[in-house]
Amino acid sequence: MKVFINDKEYDALPEETIIQLSDRAGIHIPRFCYHKHLSVVASCRMCLVDIEGVKNAQPACSTPVREDMKIYTKSKKTKDAQKSSMEFLLINHPLDCPICDQGGECELQDVSLEHGDDHSTYMQLKRVVLDKDVSPLVSTDMTRCIHCSRCVRFGEEISNVKELGLLNRGEDMRIDVFIENNITSELSGNMIDLCPVGALNNKPYRYKARTWDLRERSGISPHDCLGSNIFYHTYKDKILRAVPKENPDINQTWLSDRDRFGYEGIYSKDRLYKSLIREDNKLIELDKQLVVEKACELLKNSINKSGPDNVGCLISPQSTNEELYLFQKLFRELSINNIDHRTNECDFSYQDNYPIMPSLGSDLINLESYDNILLIGVNIKSEFPVLSIRLNQATKKNTKIHSINFDSSDEDFSLVYKKTTNNNELVSLFLNNTHMLDINKSQKTLVINGPSISRLHNQSDVLSVIHKYCKSLKADMGFLTDHCNTTGAWVTGNIPHRDVGGKQLNKIGLNSYDMLKKKLSSYVLYNLEPELDFHDTKLLEDSLKESKCNIIFTNYLTPMIEKYADIIIPISTYAETKGSFINIEGKDQYFEHIVKCNNNIFEGWDVLSKMYTGFNLGSYKQHDELRKELIESINGIDHTSVSLSAVKLTNNYNNDSEIFFFSRRHLYRSDSIVKRSKSLQLTLQSKEQNIFISENLKNKFDKINSEYLNEFNIRDIDKRIVVNKNLSNNTIIFPSSTFDDQCVIPKSSNIELKL
Repeated sequence: MKVFINDKEYDALPEETIIQLSDRAGIHIPRFCYHKHLSVVASCRMCLVDIEGVKNAQPACSTPVREDMKIYTKSKKTKDAQKSSMEFLLINHPLDCPICDQGGECELQDVSLEHGDDHSTYMQLKRVVLDKDVSPLVSTDMTRCIHCSRCVRFGEEISNVKELGLLNRGEDMRIDVFIENNITSELSGNMIDLCPVGALNNKPYRYKARTWDLRERSGISPHDCLGSNIFYHTYKDKILRAVPKENPDINQTWLSDRDRFGYEGIYSKDRLYKSLIREDNKLIELDKQLVVEKACELLKNSINKSGPDNVGCLISPQSTNEELYLFQKLFRELSINNIDHRTNECDFSYQDNYPIMPSLGSDLINLESYDNILLIGVNIKSEFPVLSIRLNQATKKNTKIHSINFDSSDEDFSLVYKKTTNNNELVSLFLNNTHMLDINKSQKTLVINGPSISRLHNQSDVLSVIHKYCKSLKADMGFLTDHCNTTGAWVTGNIPHRDVGGKQLNKIGLNSYDMLKKKLSSYVLYNLEPELDFHDTKLLEDSLKESKCNIIFTNYLTPMIEKYADIIIPISTYAETKGSFINIEGKDQYFEHIVKCNNNIFEGWDVLSKMYTGFNLGSYKQHDELRKELIESINGIDHTSVSLSAVKLTNNYNNDSEIFFFSRRHLYRSDSIVKRSKSLQLTLQSKEQNIFISENLKNKFDKINSEYLNEFNIRDIDKRIVVNKNLSNNTIIFPSSTFDDQCVIPKSSNIELKL
């Protein structure tokens, strides 16, 4: 249909509003309450426009266009109406721009300059609203609030967590938390972005810098596999805050708190800024110029003495594609085949049938096209907060979401079916078709396997029965992985049985668990934290203790590294290097440096390149050269084929007396950087210290006997045991949380139950 704006003709879409058309046409209309992802309330009246034939100015956000409508955004009627609205909105605003963190990027400030007046008819005393400490992440200055209700609607419509609301009416109206609770949503930081006036601000960033002092750099989320796009703002070459970079295909305009505040961990006090080598059983500082030479010498001696089959190489899937590619290439050309990134796993019999490039099975933007989505072994709310927004949107498009999980945590979107189970019962459910899901072949279905499955001792069996179920329904099967670049780690060949691009190897090496069980003579650990990233921490410690040579590339100096490393090489974090991650959709996303690397720290790809040269294998002088070779190696990968149903079941599932241990992996303990973010560790979610047991264990339970936990001198551990009626029988769930300021991630292999 034809619509005229300022006497110029435009083609409008059916049911389009004036503000939507003007935005599409690049015509600015001021607004406060309107946001393209939120419902329309038309409360601020700032978007009033003049419409021919209509007596009063109308709100552009709620007025639909019609054929031959004539709209004027710069007429006298429009300007007078907007000026009056602006005057009204500023009645109670304190006008404290010089001290406000929003100053310089404040919508109220900008709009008042362009559309406001230089005087006001309202001269009475301004109201004052007392502020509350509602979150360690969000600061409040509610006297500035203009009641646009964006933050309230975000909680009701996007995050589905109704924590803020409008209280009272008229002059007494205020936005506040209900029943004196804190804001606990994993997406709470988005309310800072939505607030147009500085009533809600970034608490860790508060008073750190002015907007005009900041430099903006693009980055990719290093904390989960979705690959959210981020703008990092730096001052004096230090990250001070992170905000979402709009990407309609991935994170839209949203960002999880983990991605927004996780960068603080980069500046942790245990960050390593010097190279160390062990001499006379003591670690001494090593000149940066000698590091590569010494590392090559140690590794060469180890290979000469024990052979390449006695060297185990383990790398974190938090590493960039370029680091991952060069890591495996370096060691494979040294005839070392013991290469793996799956340090949190213990069952690997599935690996030959696993997809070459594990993916979600669907693009994020297409999730709402499914009739059914089945989630297995994942709590989306805490592990993938941005994905919870997508699933919440899908439920509003009539997608039915089902969940089968190991704990009873609630989601932020509606579930039509929810079951709590254990890993043995899960296999039985699918073997005997007793899962009670109302799904048929005619419906479009997606089954998503969560990261919890990868940590099960019978992972292969679980994946096998789930894939058979998918085949019977003709459903798509996808995966959500533990780390930001797990997909990249598979593609680049950081596994013992496949080369780059999924090519089968003639000689298969050891998986990560077997490397530790066999007590090899040497270990190379890259970007891994021993206390955090391994399935069996005790087994790892024993292996490092007995090995003759431990070469460790790390961001942080942890107690175990300090105790067992023979040479420690400090490497860059994601913010201090350039590279790429492959997200769970299979999208390769490249990023540049956000901040400079400390002079004593190596960029990961660079130190690996120098070692490559040190062994006379060649050289990569430029990152672009390395990236070009990587892209050529993985180009054209078929990541759709999966044959997991061919995996034969190995376990007996008739034993009802087995005790099942699960670790509730908290989103603020997901990786070494996040767990060091001070602000995130102050949140209520990080304070969970209870141990949950199923009801049938209530009367049998005596105490937990764990040397692993006792190492942390945990007081009154038995008092933290809580019976959870929703848990499956014989189940115990530990928090991956803080016990008396110590980070503990219990693993089933480290825990014994005394009954």
